[in-house]
Amino acid sequence: MGVTAEALTVAGAPQVGVTVTGLDPGDESVISVDVSWDGGGTWHGVRGAQRVERTGSAFFRDYVPPLNMPATYRVVVHEGSAIPDPAEDTVTVFSDTAWIQDPLNPRGAVAIDAQFDTGGTAWLLSSTSSTITRLQNADVVMVEGSRYPTASVGQRQVASQVPVTIRAAAAQGELVRSLRALFDSAGQLVLRGMHQDCPLDPVAHVVAGTIVEAPKDGGRYGVHNTWDLVVDQVRPSSLRVAIPFWTYDQVAALWAGMSYDTVLAARPGDTYLDWLRSPEVP
Repeated sequence: MGVTAEALTVAGAPQVGVTVTGLDPGDESVISVDVSWDGGGTWHGVRGAQRVERTGSAFFRDYVPPLNMPATYRVVVHEGSAIPDPAEDTVTVFSDTAWIQDPLNPRGAVAIDAQFDTGGTAWLLSSTSSTITRLQNADVVMVEGSRYPTASVGQRQVASQVPVTIRAAAAQGELVRSLRALFDSAGQLVLRGMHQDCPLDPVAHVVAGTIVEAPKDGGRYGVHNTWDLVVDQVRPSSLRVAIPFWTYDQVAALWAGMSYDTVLAARPGDTYLDWLRSPEVP
């Protein structure tokens, strides 16, 4: 009963599955699932799990959980007579690499080594996070007869205008094409799993107005493609995932040629939530 958070075994970028049980079995409840990576100091809504209607139980995927640090998930019941207990659970998702992805297309994520070239992924250059801008709006007015002006100041913004430089070996054609496709199609980008000294949030939604690519750039490791971005951290878009992680056609292909009874026999006792967690053939 209550909330259970688990690291999912999936191809590509790490995900967390959040199972909620103990809701009212007869009437729909309106719930939200949030995540915190600072011990509950701040909470962030899980995409696709905000003010949704569910009866009895529910399963959600967090496609962009924080990496290599404890993440606490909670359920908030906005409408409904039953409150899941416990209402929170904590999980740590480990990853050897950082990830960059379109928040609306989970399968398009690209691994980035945050330390050095591993030979199998793209990697970050040392110029990443070399400068940090922290903007604060301030209106300064000179008061007549005073040597000191009066200032009206706003909240200092999160880190912005942060340089990020990504490099990939040009010989890794598929990797280069994946990065190009990501930058060509994504509005916002999500960066996570960056070095612990990176000024961005552990799950940073960013925009990069201009991306400069230097194809076949010479360097220490041979011939590379290099992408220079200057990113500003922003609020996450409220849009839902546009390209589902599992489509109907993908699931149908997994079980092609099998009858309904054969499919049921392959996973005896599995519930609807189990199938939501993973529709794969055991």
